[in-house]
Amino acid sequence: SMYEVYALKYSERDTTKCQFFYREASHDKLTLHYFVWLILGGPQPVLVDTGFLDDEAKSRGMRNYVTPASMVERAGIKAADVPISLITHLHYDHWAGHSLFPNAEFWIQQEEAAFWTGKYGGTPAFRGSANVNALAGLVTLNYANRIKFLDGDHEVFPGLRVHRVGGHTAGLQIVSVETKRGTVVLTSDASHFYHNVETRQPVQIITNLPEMLDAFETIHALAGKEKLIVAGHDPLVADRFQQVEPGIIKIA
Repeated sequence: SMYEVYALKYSERDTTKCQFFYREASHDKLTLHYFVWLILGGPQPVLVDTGFLDDEAKSRGMRNYVTPASMVERAGIKAADVPISLITHLHYDHWAGHSLFPNAEFWIQQEEAAFWTGKYGGTPAFRGSANVNALAGLVTLNYANRIKFLDGDHEVFPGLRVHRVGGHTAGLQIVSVETKRGTVVLTSDASHFYHNVETRQPVQIITNLPEMLDAFETIHALAGKEKLIVAGHDPLVADRFQQVEPGIIKIA
């Protein structure tokens, strides 16, 4: 099966380079775009990540927020009809929107869930990336049989795989998708910006720095010569690929 892949932008925020990149001196402005990703053409539609709700948009000073569910619906899939959501990691902007997709099964690395419910999650070094209510939902969803825990790389459907890379978080996973144009790699936060994967400069939010560096090499290896790399928060995604309407970017 040949898949189609869409990046769906639902919000944006400004920060500075020194607040974000590892050992970076520049105070230049840096704009993050917030996405979920939709994979069509397989046996079932697959959503990658769930975004966040308007409480986070307000508390974190986001601009131009719309619900991730509304973007998925504009791309042609009802939120209640999403059967599978691959969760790259459990930071607020990837997990806190899970309630928007009431019938989805969430595929999460076991290591990721263990970290956020374990001894380090609540520490000052990590808690700023967490939505606590959304993390509490892990228990409820697990007992409702709506979480599939993964232990390493896993085939979702033929030609659609997750790859555990870690680095940014304990169990970060990236997604590779076979398309007519070649292999699309959805890096999520293994590479927030093209600058990360192309210059090998990490970001500051890290659980394991060597793993983060290895993830850059994994991204390049998976992408091959077509280099259909989709950075997790980069406004350049809209320039490098085809924006079919505002906020909906067709990758392949």
